[in-house]
Amino acid sequence: MQSSDLQFIELEKLKLPLVNQFYKRVYKKGLAGKDEAVFVLKGKQIICSAKLKTLDKHQLLTGVACDPDHRGKGYASLLITKILLLHKQVIYCFPYAHLHSFYSQLGFILVDTQAAPEIIGKKYYSYSKNRDLLLMLYSPNKIRKS
Repeated sequence: MQSSDLQFIELEKLKLPLVNQFYKRVYKKGLAGKDEAVFVLKGKQIICSAKLKTLDKHQLLTGVACDPDHRGKGYASLLITKILLLHKQVIYCFPYAHLHSFYSQLGFILVDTQAAPEIIGKKYYSYSKNRDLLLMLYSPNKIRKS
């Protein structure tokens, strides 16, 4: 399947059960909430999904998941890139440490928790208690590496 065969869609709230079935099948964590914007790449079915959660005035990218049959083909990068182009503002994420280079290649940089907005820092602290997570941000004002 080529990326030109895929649709990039922000799901309507009525279609959240579709992405929640996808998450149960491939991600095993969390569900899409009605307070989140949910984006997918899909062909005949959902291939990748990600959520944007608004915390105060800040955006948090969460729930990035790709169908195991389609991993390693650049679809998660494509999905995130499309989200970044659509939302021209700072976006935070808390990726696992082993995904540092993946997110760096997309233009995300490491952030010290002290430099993050308080609401982001608190959420990061609660998410990272028992996980090896990083605090990263994407700023559209920074020059992206190609």
